[in-house]
Amino acid sequence: MSTTLKPLKTLNPRHPDTKYMGEEQTWATQPIPEKRASTIGWAYNWYNYFYGKKEAKEMIAVYLERVNRNKDAKKIRATPDNRITLTTGWTCRMVTMGLELTEAESAKLTIMIDDILAHKDQVKDVVDEEPVVPKVTIQDRLKEKVSECAGELEGLFDDFLASGAKMSSEWKPIATIRGMNVAPQMVNTISDIWKQKLAEYEEAVVGKDPQLVEAYSHLGKVQLRNVIKFCETVINDCAAYVQIKKVERKPRKVKAVSPEKRAAKFKVLLEFAELKLKGLPAASLVDKTEAWLYDTKKRKLIHIVADEHTKSFTVKSNSIIGFSAAETLQKTLRKPVETLKALSIAGKPAARKIFKELTTTETSWTGRGNENIIVLKSW
Repeated sequence: MSTTLKPLKTLNPRHPDTKYMGEEQTWATQPIPEKRASTIGWAYNWYNYFYGKKEAKEMIAVYLERVNRNKDAKKIRATPDNRITLTTGWTCRMVTMGLELTEAESAKLTIMIDDILAHKDQVKDVVDEEPVVPKVTIQDRLKEKVSECAGELEGLFDDFLASGAKMSSEWKPIATIRGMNVAPQMVNTISDIWKQKLAEYEEAVVGKDPQLVEAYSHLGKVQLRNVIKFCETVINDCAAYVQIKKVERKPRKVKAVSPEKRAAKFKVLLEFAELKLKGLPAASLVDKTEAWLYDTKKRKLIHIVADEHTKSFTVKSNSIIGFSAAETLQKTLRKPVETLKALSIAGKPAARKIFKELTTTETSWTGRGNENIIVLKSW
């Protein structure tokens, strides 16, 4: 076990997202073995979200000072930021906050610190000289962040497999993605990786490819199904993260804007004479949790459900944002007159039941308005 250090004062990032990410983890109580990986993983995510290599370097130096390695601490402070590994900094910080490492973890930390120090010894032994750092573009930083996030998710998946591939609420890919603060426009890169994984595991379940069957023969049928659920969770959480960021990406609020003004550009049909339908205005979709729409041209009944993280959806230009990409679905109506009549007098539970009993194929919805869509209900 590592040396137990007296905990330092907790960090205060002074960032509004602390209400989502929580406060810095303290280790007065050590994590139980079966949840150790996920607990430490969450702590890594927390530091990744609020801090960078500059802070990580100082965390390593403070740790070294507290274990009486003052000379090494000076070398670390003189090391260029681009040579610092974030994981090393976060691990050092957790130890100074009371985390007790296993022998393997302690040995790994020592190796990571020594690697940084070894590089310092190879370069000029002049701490005052500014290192030459290659120019890094914004695009490079975005790609690096995505790569780091993809690696963290792979680590989470490894922990999931190591636990016996038991699916539970403990596995929260969205917490990892939020912790890394990945740019929304880059999240599709991560989603595509997991879509490929999903397709491969689904093919393994079918059992027609002997090579895939052999490759995953160490997993039972239940475990394979859980692995598929894990992949689907990552994909759905990627979509949810994009929706969350759309809602969070708001201009500075100057004054309250009426629902009518916010929904002014959203295209809807207010009346459909053929079925004697009278629709609600687009403003009825602002800051709601659930709604029913009908596409009169395609005969599609659309059920909109708010994302569980944003709690409500709203209208921006000609799109609805903040809805759940997984739960918002549409189905073709074979008998629109009968179905819409039943829906018009149904409450929330009854409406959901009517939709569930439709036997046509369900598909996702883009969230875009058009002149053929009529708003039937909203809550």
